[in-house]
Amino acid sequence: MAERLLTLKETAEYLRLSPGALYTQRYRGEKPGALGIRVGRRLLFRPSDIDRFLDERLEESELATDWWD
Repeated sequence: MAERLLTLKETAEYLRLSPGALYTQRYRGEKPGALGIRVGRRLLFRPSDIDRFLDERLEESELATDWWD
């Protein structure tokens, strides 16, 4: 079964961003806004794509702090 897609508002709340920030990121081709899928007039997001983006950011953050050790 396909995963339930998140609306723009749900995704913004999950990421603690404004919907406008996601639209701006999409316009610029930046993640996570660029991960959105247009369905008619709606912009929807796969939770797995958002979670993967967050995991990548966490890994980048951990790598960046490793040089302090």
